[in-house]
Amino acid sequence: MHILLVDDDPENSIALAYVLKAEGHSVDIASDGYEALDTIRAKSFDAVVSDALMPRMDGFALCRTIRADEARRDLPIIILTGEYTDQDDEEFARRIGATKVLRKNGDADELLRTLGGLPVSSRTRSESNEGGLSLDEREYLKGYNSILFRKLEAKMTELENVNRRLLERNAELEHERRKYSQLFASANDGILIVDQETFQIAESNLHARKILQLSDKSIVQRKLDELKPFGELLVDKISRRESVQFETSFEFDGTKTLLDISGAPVGTDDKLYLIILRNVTRRKEWLERFISIDKLRALGRLSNGLVHEIRNPLNVISVNLQYLDRTLEEGSIEKKFTQSALAGVNAIEKVIRETMNFARPQTPTKSQFRLGPLLSEISGLSKTSFQRMKIHHTIERGESDDTVFADRSQVLHALLNIVENAIDAMPSGGKLVFRLEDSQDGEEAVLHVSDSGIGMDEEVAKAALEPFFTTKEASSGMGLSISNRLIELNDAHLAIESKTGSGTTVTIRFRRGDRA
Repeated sequence: MHILLVDDDPENSIALAYVLKAEGHSVDIASDGYEALDTIRAKSFDAVVSDALMPRMDGFALCRTIRADEARRDLPIIILTGEYTDQDDEEFARRIGATKVLRKNGDADELLRTLGGLPVSSRTRSESNEGGLSLDEREYLKGYNSILFRKLEAKMTELENVNRRLLERNAELEHERRKYSQLFASANDGILIVDQETFQIAESNLHARKILQLSDKSIVQRKLDELKPFGELLVDKISRRESVQFETSFEFDGTKTLLDISGAPVGTDDKLYLIILRNVTRRKEWLERFISIDKLRALGRLSNGLVHEIRNPLNVISVNLQYLDRTLEEGSIEKKFTQSALAGVNAIEKVIRETMNFARPQTPTKSQFRLGPLLSEISGLSKTSFQRMKIHHTIERGESDDTVFADRSQVLHALLNIVENAIDAMPSGGKLVFRLEDSQDGEEAVLHVSDSGIGMDEEVAKAALEPFFTTKEASSGMGLSISNRLIELNDAHLAIESKTGSGTTVTIRFRRGDRA
């Protein structure tokens, strides 16, 4: 049989044509009723298999038009429908001349059986069309409009369901977008998203801008290679589409930040590269402190043994020297020797005492107290020395919260040692400034003790906290070491910045007074 398939869905037409051709039928295809009419006028067919609804002219209108054509009114017409399953719809199709109405989702064998039961000649009148059309124009329009109305209702219901699913999906996507935005914004590490083609920074979170000291507006105008010193290395890795991880430093306004940087392509079609910036400055500081504490513990154990071995014979020497000193005449050369020896013994005793304080400091008794009043107390205790050495001192408190949690007496001892060192560094007078401020994250109270003294070079500044290190005569070299030890015992951190001829600043970071 020569069959004309009419369907606006090319995939349906191709699939059905394949089945029909496999059964030995020849097949032509039309995409709607108008194209089907042109094809029917040009060729002769044994049957038409048409979809019910199509754009421009659908299967019902095609069937009615063919039946109105005297020359082709007996051509068998099978209407396939996926939507119209109502009995009234089938009756309407039959009354306008359809030979058969079949379900699209039905068995293909049913269509083949229907075609096999059709008359061989399209000129033979089909049983369903004997007597001509049974619907006038008014009845046709009424039935057709009824079908279209039901189809519209079904489509509206379908659209409402689709719209509801879209709204639900949009709500899910919005929830995921907000979650991503919150994670991106609140991440503890800095995040940069970079265009792999232009190396332009496309997005950044607050932590990245804080690390790089850039505003939201200025950072998106930057290219990655402008971020010195690590930007150029990242650009090289990004151009090669390689992952990367390394440590570097970033300096801004004299503040040096140690960074752990990792990056990798995002793996999307947007050609983006993800960079994580992690501030490891504090981690490095704590690691150095732990190493220092281990060294100090070892030194403490060694000092205890040495002190025990030295103190006993030193006491014997001191007693004998005192006995000899009492027996000698005032002004004699021998008495001068014994007094010089006793002074040396006292100096050794002082070193032993300081070593014991360093090796076995008392366990701190911590409480909340304010640093401001403590600094005023230190100023009073050091007033005579300040006046004698012509040193002007000031306390700058600002509006910072100076409440800390530590052992007040140990902090006082540590600060007095630092002040004594500062006074020694200004033999011709100068200026000493105590400055209190909040840390960048607000979790610490920061005290700066700055002098305008002779300063130290880099090597001396690094060694200044080591026990027994000194550049001064008649000094044990334990003052700053003891201060550092006491500060560490109170969960604080001490650092020294100095430059020859430009003075020294000792910075101490205290924990906030957040515990009773």
